[in-house]
Amino acid sequence: MGAITLIFHISFGVMLASACFWGLLLRRSSLVGPVGRALLLGAAVAAALTLHVLAYRTGLLVFYVGLLAYAVRQLLQKHVAAGLGLAPWVAYRSLGSVRQRVGATLWDVQQFTLGHDINDYSLARRLAAIETARNVIGQHRLLGVGPADAHAAMMEQYAWKDFGLRPANRVEVHNQYLRAMLGGGLVGLTLLLAVLFWPLTKPWARRNPALVFFILLQATVMLVDAVLEMQIGLNLFVFGYGYLVVAGERQWQTSASGQNGAASPLASPLAKQELARPL
Repeated sequence: MGAITLIFHISFGVMLASACFWGLLLRRSSLVGPVGRALLLGAAVAAALTLHVLAYRTGLLVFYVGLLAYAVRQLLQKHVAAGLGLAPWVAYRSLGSVRQRVGATLWDVQQFTLGHDINDYSLARRLAAIETARNVIGQHRLLGVGPADAHAAMMEQYAWKDFGLRPANRVEVHNQYLRAMLGGGLVGLTLLLAVLFWPLTKPWARRNPALVFFILLQATVMLVDAVLEMQIGLNLFVFGYGYLVVAGERQWQTSASGQNGAASPLASPLAKQELARPL
């Protein structure tokens, strides 16, 4: 897919998961007619199916975390939550691509835990990078090594313990939180968490499910990839943050002051509470 779309596979998986949930949320807008609702539902289903056929680990993780959040929201409707809980099992049993991805993931982890050669295993190399980053962070907890020196610090630590990896396979840490600590220590991590979760301190933001889903999916993908270190990941974050958080804040201020302002139905935190209803 990267050769066709020119989009990194992790970012593409996150885009598919986000498109699925946003499509379902947009169906609830009063501005969308019956034909539009049908098209949005079809697009959301197509995004979810494409994600499962491609079986990108990060995309599937983000998708099922979002699905779990929706299931928790629907706990009062136990039949809905139970049905959503069966989704991973159904996907595993019905799609060979999902079964193969699960098996390959478990095999990757075993190669690392058993101390085998991990040069040809992506997830195992990421686990080695996490351990390497933790060793560096342990020596620079407060302020980190500085963002510009993060790569050099990782390579220096690999020189002490290389896990049998060839130089070309000594990867950077694929975790945005650890990456923030590596470059900025506890101060850097605090700033990242403040930017990411600050909107949820606002009542208007918590009432906008599109914004909540965006923050949840971004917080999840940051566990398994340093998305802000790549231009496409940074672009996606800035676009979603600006479209939902910044525009939502402006719309709320306009509504609070009694003025008429135009904003998209997805960005508006109020929007006559159309988006606050269940999917």
